[in-house]
Amino acid sequence: MPISFRPMREYMAKNNISYYRLGNEGVDAQTLQRIRHDRPITTTTLGLLCEIMNCQPGDLVEYIREQPPHDAK
Repeated sequence: MPISFRPMREYMAKNNISYYRLGNEGVDAQTLQRIRHDRPITTTTLGLLCEIMNCQPGDLVEYIREQPPHDAK
């Protein structure tokens, strides 16, 4: 998966933000499960997360470059 929510998990730990709090503030349980497993979410949800956690999208996600095929130049 080229997008990871590892930065979000680290941000949550550093700022004592729980998944329980996010759920209580309107983030759907299925969405939280998607985040735990680095699955896609909507930009609307990303905006909600930024609002709740008082941060920017770059604080929550990172792009992971996939390895190119061996014969690619």
